[in-house]
Amino acid sequence: MQEKLETNIDCGPDGLFYDRRVREFLDPSPAPDRLAGETLAALRAASHSLRHRMDRWLDRHSLSESRLALIVRLNRVGEITLGDLAEALDVTPRNVTGLVDHLERDGLVERFPDPDDRRATRVRLSPAGAAKLAELGTEKGRSTHDLVAGMTDEELAQLRHLLLKLVKSMSATAPKELERV
Repeated sequence: MQEKLETNIDCGPDGLFYDRRVREFLDPSPAPDRLAGETLAALRAASHSLRHRMDRWLDRHSLSESRLALIVRLNRVGEITLGDLAEALDVTPRNVTGLVDHLERDGLVERFPDPDDRRATRVRLSPAGAAKLAELGTEKGRSTHDLVAGMTDEELAQLRHLLLKLVKSMSATAPKELERV
């Protein structure tokens, strides 16, 4: 998929990249609509590529994004009850139980009774989980650097700013129907 996308990327006379397929599709549109459409299509392509790359990387480590979020949270807080962990991750208690079950089978987390509340179960990162997280951190740092290697600090700051500006714009213009979901 990535190679297919790259073969459609060209550089215009202005020195800026664009996707030939998207430009051809949007060609009859008025210029402002075309630019907005090309920009959002580029964002979608970048998002898709980033998601695909992240999923492949997590698969190599037998993790999902949710499992990674859980072990990262445990690394930050130490030990925590399953209920508090579900709340911190904004998932259902049943979901967090399934995540912990899987990570416990892999030896990355440990469950134990809460000494102050017989009804509660606590969870913490195991030594193997801490080692796995350290390994992932080193590898992810290299991968992140590789992804942005061709960009200057100024370009990265501008990209961050523009993406967050888009997030703010989308939040401000969200249809009322979606806010109730």
